[in-house]
Amino acid sequence: MGAVALIRSGFERFFVDGPVGMPTGGGEQQVIAVQQVGELALPTGRLVAADPFVVWPEDAESFADEVEPGTYPVSVSLVSYIDGDGLPDERQGYRVAAAKVTVKDEPAYSWRPAVVPGEHVPMLPVMPEFGYEVKSSTGAFFDLAAASALDRLAGDDALGNCALIDALGAVGGGRGPANVTDARTGLNVVAFSTGWGDGVYPTWVGRNTAGDPVAFVTDFFVINRI
Repeated sequence: MGAVALIRSGFERFFVDGPVGMPTGGGEQQVIAVQQVGELALPTGRLVAADPFVVWPEDAESFADEVEPGTYPVSVSLVSYIDGDGLPDERQGYRVAAAKVTVKDEPAYSWRPAVVPGEHVPMLPVMPEFGYEVKSSTGAFFDLAAASALDRLAGDDALGNCALIDALGAVGGGRGPANVTDARTGLNVVAFSTGWGDGVYPTWVGRNTAGDPVAFVTDFFVINRI
């Protein structure tokens, strides 16, 4: 299933517990488990999706679609594998397949690329590559106002400890997800591993019939497109 088909069917399918797609060539079946990661504070309503260990505070860019300031739930789609004998594939564990910020508890009428101001992604039969670049196998959601807080959380303190790395390391063998709050500002960051690792990953915005954003979903290309 390509990007255009996903636009029509909706990214909601990424956030439903149970089997997804057809078995792989090796007979393995992907299975989704949805995990809630708590609330994300968006005091300015300007959401950023980025690699938390790469982005500099001054380079952080929020999406053009703003939401009402507040707190919003974040969830991730975790994909594990069942082998041909119906047993869990313990070697692979799970992968974070997608991450979502829910703005309104209602279905999306349409899905379009989430872009930053001045960016344009044409809706073609074959979608061009768009999204944010990941170089640390980690992605995150945060408010634009939390960019400086993220810089502290993703850096080493006086003792050489990194709050974000420690939080991710405590969950899923380092894959997260983790919800970490900066003590100085009270602002938080939700971080998670990005599917199979580094790459460029797109975020989509779902809208209701009035055109208002109801969700932002970042896809890490784990779920079979079939």
